Amino acid sequence: MVRLFKGLLLAAAALVLFVAAVWLVSRAMGPSKAEREALALVDAPPPAGGKDGFAALWALGYDIPASEQGRVLADDIRSLAALPPLDLSAGGGASAWRSAREAWPRLGQARDADPAWCGLREAGCLERVRAAPDDYERLLGHHARLLEQVGVLSAYDRFSSPLPARMDAPFPEFQWLTRTLTRDASQFVQGETAVGLAGACAGVSQGRTLIAAGDSLIGSMIGAALVQGNATLLAEMLAELPRDHALPATCDAAFALPLGVEEAACRALLAEGRFATAGLRSQITPAIAADVADRDLPTWGARLLFDPERTAARSAPKFAWYCSAQARELIAQDRPLRDPAPPPSRWSLACASNPIGCILADIAAPAYVDYGLRLQDADARLRTTAALLWLRGREGAIDQEALAQVPAPMRSPARPLQLDLEAGTLGTALHAKPRTEEGGLDGAWSVPLPASRLQSAVTSP
Repeated sequence: MVRLFKGLLLAAAALVLFVAAVWLVSRAMGPSKAEREALALVDAPPPAGGKDGFAALWALGYDIPASEQGRVLADDIRSLAALPPLDLSAGGGASAWRSAREAWPRLGQARDADPAWCGLREAGCLERVRAAPDDYERLLGHHARLLEQVGVLSAYDRFSSPLPARMDAPFPEFQWLTRTLTRDASQFVQGETAVGLAGACAGVSQGRTLIAAGDSLIGSMIGAALVQGNATLLAEMLAELPRDHALPATCDAAFALPLGVEEAACRALLAEGRFATAGLRSQITPAIAADVADRDLPTWGARLLFDPERTAARSAPKFAWYCSAQARELIAQDRPLRDPAPPPSRWSLACASNPIGCILADIAAPAYVDYGLRLQDADARLRTTAALLWLRGREGAIDQEALAQVPAPMRSPARPLQLDLEAGTLGTALHAKPRTEEGGLDGAWSVPLPASRLQSAVTSP
C-alpha cells in the first residue's frame, strides 16, 4: 500500500513537472514571426491627411454650433478616459456614462404621424415618397437642421476617432447619414430634378469618402451602404428621365473609377484591429484581473492563463491579412475576399500558457469574414452604375451588343454585367451574403435601365 501511495505521489509530481515544463516552453515561445509582423502592422499609427471632421460627425443628432463641437468632443474624451474598466460580472454591458452632447437640444426626434424614411438597402424610394408627398415634405421640414448637419460633412476627407478604445464606448450616430436619401427623392418627385440628382450623387461621394478613409470598420460599412442606397436611387431617377437629360457635374466624381478596394479593405480592417487591440490592453486585461480578484483567487492565476500581448498577437493576423499580397490578388481578380488559411488550433503548444487569450481571440475571428466582401460589392455597384451611365450616354439601343462595348474598367473578371432586357435592368452578382431586407435573395443587385420608366410629369426646374 505504501509503495502504491509513493508511486501515485511520484506520478502526480511527474505530471505537475510535465505541466509546468509545457507551460514554461509555451510562454518562452512567444508569438510567431508572422504574428509579430501582423501586430506591428496593427499597432502602427494610421496614415493621416486631409481635413478631419470627427467633431462634426460626433455632433450629429444634437443642435451643437460648429464653434462648440470640438469642446464637446474633448469633454467626452476626458470623461470616457476616466471610466473604470469593464465589469465582466455584469456581462461587460454599457456603463452609465453620459455624453456632453446631451446638454444640447436633441435633433431627429420621431413623431407619431411621420412616414417611414427610405432605407439604403431597399429599392422604391421614389414610389414611397410619391405616394405621400405632403407627408414627406413636412417630415423633411421638421428635420431640416439635421439634414443641414449631414450636408456639412461633405467638406471633410476623414473622420478619425480620438475617443478612448473602450468596448462599451458609443459610436457616432451614423444613422442620420441615411436621411438624405429621402430628401433627394422628395426633391426629385416635387420637380426639383437637378437638385435630386445632385443629392443622390453627393450621397455616393459621401459613401466613397467613408470607405476610402478607412477610419473605422463601421464607418466603412456605412459608406458601402450609402453607395448602395444612393446608386439605387440615382438609377431609379434616371429610369424616369429621357436619356439625354443632363446630369449634374457632381455625378462625374461620384462614379469615377476605381474605388481602391485594396487600400480601403486594408485600412478598415487595420482600424478595427487597432480598436480591438487597444480595448484588449486597456479594458479586457484589467477586467479579467478584477474578476479574478472578486472570486478570491490569487492574482497570479490570471497571469498563468491569460497573456494579453500573446492574445493581441494571435488576433492580429486576421486583420493584417487584408493588407497582404494574397488579399490584393483576390481583389484584383474580384474573387471573394476570404482568407483561405485554416484558423489556428486552440490545442497548439502556444495556447498552453494562454488558454483564455486563445479562446477570446478565436471567438471574435468569424465576425470579420463578411466585411471585406461588402467593400468588394460596393466597388461592384459603382462599376455597374458607371456602366449604366456609359450606356445611357452613347447613341443607340441598350442591348447585348452595346454591353459588349462597355469599357474594361467598368467590368469585372469574375462578375460579368447582367443585362436583362425583359425586366429592363442592369445588375451584378454579389459576394456578401444577401440580407433579406435588401430584396437580393438571389445574391445579385440590379437597377432599372435609363428611360425604362419614363414619367412625363417629372420636369427640370
